[in-house]
Amino acid sequence: MPKQYDKIIKENLKDVVATLITKVIGLKIVKYTAIETKLQITNEREADFIFLVELADGSKILLHIEFQATNYSKMVYRELWYWVYLAQAKGVHPEQYVFYIGNKPLTMKDSISTKTLNYRYNLIDMRNVDCEMFLHSDKPEEVIISILCNYKKKGAKIFIREILERLKDLVPEETLRGRYIRQVEVLSQLRDLQDDVCKEAEDMALVYDMERDVRFRQGRERGLLEGKEKWKQEGKLEGKLEGKLEGKLEGKLEGKQEGKLEGKLEGKLEGKLEGLLEGIELGLELKYGSAGLELMDMARALNSIDKLEEFKNLIRRADSLDDLKRLWGQGI
Repeated sequence: MPKQYDKIIKENLKDVVATLITKVIGLKIVKYTAIETKLQITNEREADFIFLVELADGSKILLHIEFQATNYSKMVYRELWYWVYLAQAKGVHPEQYVFYIGNKPLTMKDSISTKTLNYRYNLIDMRNVDCEMFLHSDKPEEVIISILCNYKKKGAKIFIREILERLKDLVPEETLRGRYIRQVEVLSQLRDLQDDVCKEAEDMALVYDMERDVRFRQGRERGLLEGKEKWKQEGKLEGKLEGKLEGKLEGKLEGKQEGKLEGKLEGKLEGKLEGLLEGIELGLELKYGSAGLELMDMARALNSIDKLEEFKNLIRRADSLDDLKRLWGQGI
């Protein structure tokens, strides 16, 4: 799998592997246990998923699953390497499945046959799996898989709208729904449908908007209030001291009013800065997870409202964390 997709796709698909095992592979599982995927022999490799699976008949199998987004000509050798290592390390012959999730026609070989060796792994082209298998599920994690499946009878626009409508029905809470839609957007890149997904989500008013988020608004309002009160009190104190020193009521009143005005303006500015930072932090976490929060130190260094507003807009526009960093470097 290409490195630009590897981590984000594994993250998006980890919650639906059990569904693929039961619905696509067809195994009747009772339970499954994840096993460490980093394999060390002479060099370290990391498999996508390895499970010890207990079947309904009481038997157990070692299941090795890979997701592949491109036609890797040496995939059969890679899978053979995994088979040999797992058989040696675990003492069990693994069953192997590779899910091809790329957009180009599948050309990878699934077997080797020589005078001394016959080897085959299971290769599943997700483009041949009927999207109806997942589209009408009651689990949003399963609905998002349908974006990788065969939808040709529907047409792209109708298909995408059905996915988004289903997510809207299953997940009424806006922030959580936004996360699932983001997963659909990520996976739709593998079908060249991301522009269509983004446009349809926007048309249906399903796009997560930080400005409408309750926590963002509360943070901004709290920051404005605290900043206003802080500077109001300091302004009062400065006004009183100035008036007292001059010994004139006029000076006292003047200083008090001036302090109030300056305090209110500075407090409003500081409050808005704090509110924007809280909103940006929330947006980074929701869209990019913990990795996004690594940019907060850089965000805090932006000491103007205009720059923070610009950065907030870049979060909405960026397709990935790397894309955000690139846009940031260009625009700020």
